Order: sequence, then C-alpha cells, then structure tokens
Amino acid sequence: MEIAIEVKNVSHNFKDKIICDEICVNFEKNKIYGLLGKNGAGKSTLINIITNQLLCKSGDIKIFGKSPKEDISVLDEICVVREKEFFQKEWKVKDIFKSYSYFYKNYDYDLQERLCKLFEINPKLLYKKLSRGMKTLVSNIIGICSNAPITIFDEPTIGLDAVNRQEFYSILLDSYMNNNRTIIISTHLITEIEELLEKVVIIKDGKIKVDDYIDEVKEKSYYISGNREDLNRLSILNEMTFVKSFGNNKTCSYYGNFNNEDLMLIENLHIDLDKMSLQELFVNMNKKEDVLYER
Repeated sequence: MEIAIEVKNVSHNFKDKIICDEICVNFEKNKIYGLLGKNGAGKSTLINIITNQLLCKSGDIKIFGKSPKEDISVLDEICVVREKEFFQKEWKVKDIFKSYSYFYKNYDYDLQERLCKLFEINPKLLYKKLSRGMKTLVSNIIGICSNAPITIFDEPTIGLDAVNRQEFYSILLDSYMNNNRTIIISTHLITEIEELLEKVVIIKDGKIKVDDYIDEVKEKSYYISGNREDLNRLSILNEMTFVKSFGNNKTCSYYGNFNNEDLMLIENLHIDLDKMSLQELFVNMNKKEDVLYER
C-alpha cells in the first residue's frame, strides 16, 4: 500500500472552536475517496492544511513522503478544485485555462477542448459572465485535465443540474481509468457518488469516524430493530443511534462489528438486522443528541 497523503495527529482551531482534533488518516495512492461531513465538520480545513494553505496548530502532513513545510515543490503534485475559486473576473475563460495549465506538467489540452464543447462553454466569454454552474464546470475541467497525481474536488457539483452532474462523474471516472491518481471528492451528494468511491472518510466534530474501503463500510452499517427490552441487552447499546419507535418496538442504526455474545442475542431474540446505505449511515451518524432515545 503506497501512501499519497499522510495526516498524522493534525489539530486546528479557530479561537475556541476545535475544527480538527488529532486527526490521523492516510489517503492511498491511486484510489477514489469520498471525504464526507456536515458543514463545519472540518473537511475544508483539512484540505487547506493538506495543501499548506493553512498551518495546523500541531501535527504533520506528508505528500508522497515529503513535508510541504520543508519541500514546497511537492505541492506541484496536487490540484484542488473548490466550490468558489477566485479567478480574475475580467479574464476570459481561455485565459484562465491557459494560466492554470502551466502548473501541471501533464495537463490535457485536447480533453479541455472536448469538455468545453460537451458542456457548451465558450472559452472566449468573460468568466464573470458565466452562470454559477458554468463557473463550477470551468473549475472541474481544470481539475480533470490537470492529471495531477492528487486531485481534490471540494463540492464539485454546486450549481450543476442532474444531467451535468452525471456527465461530470462519468468523465471523472473515465479520466481516472485512463490515468490512475488519488482523487478526493468532498461532497454532500453522497448517493450520487457512492458507486464511484473506493474508500470513505467521514469526519464529525473534527474527528475521523469512518476510514475504510466502501465495501467494508457497507458491511458494517446496520439498522437494528426489535423489542426495546431486547435491544437494551446488547453490549453495543451506547454505540447505537435511535431512528424511530412504534409502541414497544424501536429501530436504531449501528456502525461496527458484532461480538459473539451480541450475535447470539440477535439470533435468539429475533432481533432484525438490515443494511444501511452510505447516505443513511451518514445521516444517522450525524443525528443531533436531543433525538436520542432514553436508555
């Protein structure tokens, strides 16, 4: 397993608010990641720290084994596509492409031209004249065509309709298959990218809650339903999140493995287990404390 990005014990706060809390996570080489979390969970802050645009209070970052603080040239291996880029508003689209292409030695100019035609983007237009969705597409085209060994998309579908979102995912996957690289997608549209991902990282309250291959994540994501008293006998009770109840029966969500004792109780007490989707896992993992059931 080759590591593209190593994040070790990274912490950061804004005034009294902790944004990243001793985060440890590795992003492997040539994998597609979903970086998931609510607004304010720490996703964008982590991206900024990885790209050396924000200095962390403590911890270390390594890109292909090198520290950006010690060797800034390693940042040439990263392309970041953000929800809001601060392009020169008076520039034409073609000038923006030209300017950004200089940063990436394997930039694909032919693909850039084809994507402009596909998405009906006129390179001669002023950037400020574009709609929000078209501005997003300009950023995404740069990200795809960069062929950077590490490409990070931070909310890459803002302002895009369903057709253009699907086109983007299809083109991104095709690009990845033709030129393997580490791709990190930070997004709220989890259902749309679920089939695209190889690994999943979920951040909550500045901590990593999930870091695994997507098949393993799905294998450990459950709805647990049954009699309230029966469910309360499970050793994982404190790790379960209330979903709904009907009379004396209730349903909870759970992420993790079962020990033999709990598996025996589940079988003997006729407790039902059903799989959760990645979207359902994310929603239930981020439920507010005040909706938890009384134990």
